[in-house]
Amino acid sequence: MATMTPSTFDPLLQYVNVRLQQGVPIVDADWNELDDVRKFELRAFLKWYVGDGIPAGNDGFRVVGGLDNDFTIAAGVPPPPGGTSPAEAGLRHTGRIIVDGIDVIVAADVRYAAQPLHVSQPGAAALATRLGVPVAAALTTPGSAATLTAYLDVWERLITGDEEPDLVHSGLGVESCARMRREWVVRVRPGTAVPAPGQSDHIPGHIYYPLATLNRRGGVATIAVTDVADRRGRGLLLPPAHLIADTVGGDPLAYRRGENRPVVSLRDAINALIAGRLPSTSDLPVSPGTGNDVLRRAALLDSTGGLVVVWHSSRVSNINQVFAARLDLARPDSGFSAAVAVTSGTTANVEPTAVALPTGDLIVAYPTVVAGTTDVVMKRAALGGLPGVGTQNVAAVSGTSDQSPHAVLAGDRVVFLSHQGSTNQWTYRRYDHVATTFVDTAPVVLSTVTTTVRDLHAAASGSSVWAAFVEGTNLHGLRLNAADGTVGATTGPLALGAPADPFVLALSANDAMVFLDAGDNLRVISATGGAWGSATVIPGTDTNDTQPAAVRDADGTIYLFYQRLLSGSDNEIVLRRRPPIGSDWSPPQLVTRHAANDQRPHPVLVPGQGIWLVFMSNRTGNFDLYATQILTSI
Repeated sequence: MATMTPSTFDPLLQYVNVRLQQGVPIVDADWNELDDVRKFELRAFLKWYVGDGIPAGNDGFRVVGGLDNDFTIAAGVPPPPGGTSPAEAGLRHTGRIIVDGIDVIVAADVRYAAQPLHVSQPGAAALATRLGVPVAAALTTPGSAATLTAYLDVWERLITGDEEPDLVHSGLGVESCARMRREWVVRVRPGTAVPAPGQSDHIPGHIYYPLATLNRRGGVATIAVTDVADRRGRGLLLPPAHLIADTVGGDPLAYRRGENRPVVSLRDAINALIAGRLPSTSDLPVSPGTGNDVLRRAALLDSTGGLVVVWHSSRVSNINQVFAARLDLARPDSGFSAAVAVTSGTTANVEPTAVALPTGDLIVAYPTVVAGTTDVVMKRAALGGLPGVGTQNVAAVSGTSDQSPHAVLAGDRVVFLSHQGSTNQWTYRRYDHVATTFVDTAPVVLSTVTTTVRDLHAAASGSSVWAAFVEGTNLHGLRLNAADGTVGATTGPLALGAPADPFVLALSANDAMVFLDAGDNLRVISATGGAWGSATVIPGTDTNDTQPAAVRDADGTIYLFYQRLLSGSDNEIVLRRRPPIGSDWSPPQLVTRHAANDQRPHPVLVPGQGIWLVFMSNRTGNFDLYATQILTSI
């Protein structure tokens, strides 16, 4: 046992040193207080000016999933290089974390259940009693979804010669100075917080720090990698706190946790701006697979802030089916979810359109082959429930094909527009998503034009649904009131040469814009106060520019995307901007830069994130879908 004077250190006395005097005895309390002063000064610096977390170049105490009711506590460091001394290797090549000003080290990867204090380990109970702490509890398969926190429990204790024989002086046979040892164990508890004073699992003098959140799934033993959310501070390097606020406009503590960080480096962003481009991220694959993936206008934001992409592909048995995938925009680095097969079987299902409802459900509509013709049907469910839910008829005319559906959300109404094959007319049918019933018992003719009517696009603002479609060499535009089914603000036929690919941008109940490929250039037509203007050429466009699509941000800037043929079959996606004041379009900016056919751009405006652009590319051989984030503000 150790015989020593109780600690005399009191930080509130603000002693910063112990000075030895001549002719006075040296007692243990003086020596120990000197050590306590030095330790307090260092710990205060680390706690208040460095903070909690792991240093740059280190990944200590990372919680790694992939095991059944268990996880790995990773040291997260590379092996020491050859020639490194053991002492240097032990310091530089170990995982570490600063917690409340204390440096904690993990020398090697260890499983949670393999810790000496884990209840399953031999001698764990006796060790816990000797250390005066509880054992680490075992994880079990939860009966229902649960949120747990994996956290670090750190404390220090006295080591004497009774426990450590090396502390006994071999020549004298008596104890030398005692030591203090830093101990740690990783524990798990329900919820998202660590133990707090007054709670049964809080031990005075212990330090607790959250390492990760474990999102357990009901009835599932495996803690998947995607079930683990890292909560450690990362990349500690002592920058002044105002540097973070000045450069990225975020809170320094949130920045340490990996929040509010720019998705591209400031260097890359500045270089892009100098070159006259908007900064953008690397292309993110949506769901690569065999067979061509074909995108229509079916990329949208869901009610919980996810980017959902719906497409058709022949990746299974060479039969076209409808698929969907989702990107959590709060964690885009995690990538798109695995593709959900919305349809399956031996019948082809193609040309999907989709809307997101405020309830969290998605409505996906598509033509399906019935008795040699196609009928437009829909499914309604949350993303994961779409494969198992039944279909409802949207447009089904016996003996003729109903094709090319397009769905928009206008208030409480989902308006389905589809092409009726026998009459060459566009029809509409309204669905009340609150009452879950169709307002129209059958499709209603939208336009009396009957000569080869195709290429429709529509968008909604409030209860107004603006639509534009191509009829031969002409373009038609109109406004449908989703509440009462009246059609107004019609225009056309506007003779435009060889119009194709109209894209409608709904600005308000009375204002809209239509972008289109006129054959020899791109043009825009505006409706103001319900009256349509004339077609205006977008300068700098020609026969090589097709498939326009656009969004407008809250400030009124319009962002126009289109496909440009550069050489052969090398198509790239181009971006143009028009400010809210004036009518000048910015010079073209290449968004995609690949020796491939990139096409069918579809932009989605995301508040606070800029624009997410979804498009097709055959850069891997067959067409796959990709998404990239374009920053409109930093």
